[in-house]
Amino acid sequence: MRVLLLLPPPVLDAAPVHPRHPPLYSLTTAAALRAAGHDVHISDEHLRDPALARIVAEAAAHDPDVLLVCQNDYNRKIDPPVLDRLVRALRDALPGDAPVAAYGRLDAAHARAALDAVPALDIVLYGEPELSVVAFVADPSAAVQGSIRRGDPHVDTPPERADLDALPFSAWDLVDIGDYGFSPHQEAADTVYPVLASRGCPFPCFYCEVRIRPGWIARSVDSVLAELNHLRATHRTRAVFFADPTFGVDREWALELCRRLPAEGPPDLRWSCMSRTDRVDPELLGAMAAAGCWNILFGIESLNEPALKAARKNLDPATVEPAIRAAKAAGIEVIASIMVGLPGDSAAGFEDTLGRLIDMEPDFAQFFVTQITADVAPEGGTLASEWDGSRYDFFGRVYVPAGFESAAQLVELRRRAFRRFYLRPSYIASTARRMLRSGEVGGQLARAARGGLLAARLAAGERLS
Repeated sequence: MRVLLLLPPPVLDAAPVHPRHPPLYSLTTAAALRAAGHDVHISDEHLRDPALARIVAEAAAHDPDVLLVCQNDYNRKIDPPVLDRLVRALRDALPGDAPVAAYGRLDAAHARAALDAVPALDIVLYGEPELSVVAFVADPSAAVQGSIRRGDPHVDTPPERADLDALPFSAWDLVDIGDYGFSPHQEAADTVYPVLASRGCPFPCFYCEVRIRPGWIARSVDSVLAELNHLRATHRTRAVFFADPTFGVDREWALELCRRLPAEGPPDLRWSCMSRTDRVDPELLGAMAAAGCWNILFGIESLNEPALKAARKNLDPATVEPAIRAAKAAGIEVIASIMVGLPGDSAAGFEDTLGRLIDMEPDFAQFFVTQITADVAPEGGTLASEWDGSRYDFFGRVYVPAGFESAAQLVELRRRAFRRFYLRPSYIASTARRMLRSGEVGGQLARAARGGLLAARLAAGERLS
């Protein structure tokens, strides 16, 4: 069958908002469809002019036997009214017998919510999309595992548990990875390919999109090494980013990967990852560095303990400085990620977090205004905007806790944080010394130039892109 995976833009008939990350779940889903014998095309409308008429005309020109519309993917969320408008137009343009379904990284509750919020949809696929999508394409009329069909009541068929090792590797030939890019402070000198070694996260942070995929499961170390070797053989990959929300959930798994990677993985592979400061220690960080890890992003979000508790981050702020110091001692660059506008925080609390963070000396920092996909604000706050990715860093509605005045104040605090962190003379001097010590002055200068331009834009209040 001819299968079209259509990734909607976050807005329609407006200025495009460029994505930072490739659609990882759609790429593995496409590979699974191919393995089942289907002809697959990915149309990433997130990259292009979001004109509804053009999107619909080009989708119809593909003449798909089955159309699958992505409801969310890695760091991508679609506003239900946008999805509803798009699906209605697609249904009008496609032959009447062409099945249309939504898919994504969803659990049953979020799939049901998506079906309720998008009246144009008759079915939403959930669970691991590689399984539910392939089953649906094989028989669109069947009650496939991992689907909710519209009805009174809706018909929910729970998904099967996935064996991640049995899934094919991402179909990178269906997209141009050059269309996507990480932030300059996360880029190695080579093209960086993202790899998912696990899925889900065991932590309940209230703001995080990963909560829509329940639980945490990991691939075997054998499977991950096989993908890394495949990327080197097929794409000459020299740098990867482990896109798992929390590297090191299973410490022994992480240590095994680090022990085996130098001998069994691609030679001289550089990699980066994300983690929490309470999931690492000097031994693990040393093993990571020895295995090629050069950069780690710590999701810290705040050093204000009441804010961390209210956000259900479940992080002891006392773990932050030791983790930053240990990572740097191991030779790993550190990015600290901080959120502006957590429940239980305030402008004074955020400024305190910023001052303490500067004293801890991470190599880089990023600051995000809190955005959530709820329709009702959590207790003690308000939702200050409609979904907007053109002015903010992610998609969702800006959340303003009771301790802040407005969304404008959050944006201003974020702007000042970038200026205060990056424009310190001591920081500029230490960065210059680090570049000279690296032995890769040319590449580091180019990286610093990209990062400097980005920092200037962020300090002026622009979004990260």
